[in-house]
Amino acid sequence: MPQVNLHEKLQRVSEMVNDAQEAVIQAQGQNLHVLEHAYSLLKQAENELKNVQNQAGAEATENPQFQQAFEELHDVRQQVQEAQQNIADIP
Repeated sequence: MPQVNLHEKLQRVSEMVNDAQEAVIQAQGQNLHVLEHAYSLLKQAENELKNVQNQAGAEATENPQFQQAFEELHDVRQQVQEAQQNIADIP
């Protein structure tokens, strides 16, 4: 996989993760629909990241941009779970 193509795909994943994180921030304990949208964006980003990994193999996983996207994906997933819990705790 050419380096530029890998970079573009990883950039797209990073943008998807950022969009999901923004949705989580908007939801902050009050909007389940926005939170569900954030989760959907995260799943899309996760699937795209898996596709990149399957296509590029070690070239992708050793790429710092891939590693950063993977870590951000994990962090935002935790934020979604925490926000879901906060919404569930609201009487």
